[in-house]
Amino acid sequence: MEWKLSKIYDTGFCSLCSTCSIVCPNNLIAFDNRPYLKDECLRKGNGMCFEVCPRVSSGKYQIKIREGFKEEYYYGKSDIEGQDGGVVTKFLLYLLENNKIDAAIVVGDENWKPVSLVVKDKEDLLKTSKSKYFISTLEALKEAAERGFEKVAVVGLPCQINGLRKLQYFPYLAKHDFELGRNGKPIKLPKIEYLIGLFCHGKFSYESVIKALEKRGIKIEDVKKFDIKKDLFVYLSDRVEKIPLEELEMCSGCKVCRDFTSELADVSVGSVGSPEGYSTIIIRTKKGEEIKNAIELKEGVDVEKIKKLAEKKIKRFKKEIERRKENNEFVSFYWTSDYGGVGKRADGTYFIRIRAKPAGFYDKECVKVILDIVDKYNLRLKVTDRQGFELHNVSGFDVEDIIEELNKHNIITGSEGPLVRVTLACPGEGNCSSGIIKTEEVAKIIEENFKEYPAPYKFKIAISGCPNKCVRPNIHDIGIVGVRYPKVNDNCNGCGRCYEVCKVEAIDIRGETSYTNYNVCIGCGKCIKECPNDAREVLEEGYLLYIGGKSGREVVEGVKIGIIKDNDTIIKIIDNVLKTYKKYAKKPQRERLSAVMERVGKGKFLDEVMREINI
Repeated sequence: MEWKLSKIYDTGFCSLCSTCSIVCPNNLIAFDNRPYLKDECLRKGNGMCFEVCPRVSSGKYQIKIREGFKEEYYYGKSDIEGQDGGVVTKFLLYLLENNKIDAAIVVGDENWKPVSLVVKDKEDLLKTSKSKYFISTLEALKEAAERGFEKVAVVGLPCQINGLRKLQYFPYLAKHDFELGRNGKPIKLPKIEYLIGLFCHGKFSYESVIKALEKRGIKIEDVKKFDIKKDLFVYLSDRVEKIPLEELEMCSGCKVCRDFTSELADVSVGSVGSPEGYSTIIIRTKKGEEIKNAIELKEGVDVEKIKKLAEKKIKRFKKEIERRKENNEFVSFYWTSDYGGVGKRADGTYFIRIRAKPAGFYDKECVKVILDIVDKYNLRLKVTDRQGFELHNVSGFDVEDIIEELNKHNIITGSEGPLVRVTLACPGEGNCSSGIIKTEEVAKIIEENFKEYPAPYKFKIAISGCPNKCVRPNIHDIGIVGVRYPKVNDNCNGCGRCYEVCKVEAIDIRGETSYTNYNVCIGCGKCIKECPNDAREVLEEGYLLYIGGKSGREVVEGVKIGIIKDNDTIIKIIDNVLKTYKKYAKKPQRERLSAVMERVGKGKFLDEVMREINI
């Protein structure tokens, strides 16, 4: 049967994480040491199974900026007997006893053969408190839903954690809602509240471990504990046996894995870097911090040991990718989505979008770096309509190297996806004769506060130095326009110069005095500049704001607000708009700000935004 994911499995790229087998709304995917279709798929796998696969794309860049990841290293142990201090078991027990979760999804075993389990009490939890280094599944997630559990924690390997994070952020990454089954409903799964990741050098087939044990006259049922360091250590009641990893059959997908410490978990746990009998604990999110309530944590982890093993895994990955390249074998380039601004072109190559400099001004050193890279990798260079550069025709093999070269020169990639895009700005005052405000300065302040800031959908900001609106600020999510309104003083002699330069015919000359029709005046300030007698001066100046505009399939003009006097107020308003947008958005990657404002009511939305802002 034809299945889109067959290419991932058949080429040895599959991580055997089993994520695909739990998301099919028609229950067509089974997992028995590998995923496969049980019955014909009407869409041939062009759905959730493909979109959550961590070997199709990692989704890491978008996930990390939305989750706000960090790294805090500790070590600790619990009062529960278990692998390296029973830390995972203790944390799960804390979550259960404090009603943070209804159940935990863990890997149990039958004579060490992994079994996916739903546990909800201490007794069952204690039975699973040992590490398994074999291929395991996440099937218990579906069972948890069938049993009515609504909130769960999942313990998994790096590939499984990656797949489940993609599931959590599915609408942002896939750009649509969950796939509907033949019954018109999506798959029912519990909400994954906590992801607890394990350190992993690689996983092995159960059968190859059995074979290695039998070779040494060891029965699997006599094994008390497995541990992987440089080799597989087998703990028996009277001795410890060491099995070289070369004797075991490693999952082929592990050779193309880059993740040693479960980088997308809320909290990661492993033995490397800690004293004997303790676990290293890496806290990555706010939810991960809750482990502090369950375990007494100590500082002093040997982080270099962890980095050394992580680098060893990366070295293995690079070696395998190079081998595939030399032999012209399939490579999925899933890791390109670890980075911002990278996308796949129609011809199978990639583009790399460089986040534009404020107002589109580049120094010659920056441009030289970009041109040198274009020359070195034989690329095409595109200038985007948002004043940035895009590198095109990039080989997937070169994406990471190019980004590293750019980053060495403080050139940032990004501005793509559901986030605050680069701020578009005209040249502004000091560069353009019509400029009223210093657009580059305002753009820098906005970039400092909102660069790559996550949003429900793409979020665009434009700054126009004057009311000419050359960069179309009125059809952006946020538009900023410099304005300067005039008033007439006693120096006016009615010479008529202001009347001649006014483009909107807002000025009349009566006798020896000029008059301004403020119902027509747009605040361009041209009359002030051109008056030969200094008879026109500033009545009011600052910024007009447009909120909720958009272009594209449907053009919407934003709601005009003004006049804003200072940059701090602009930043506060943008921040409030993003928070309110996030609060009311129901369809990530489907609803622009304008649509949300229309649904909620523009007045209600803007009242909430402008609350406590004095203008």
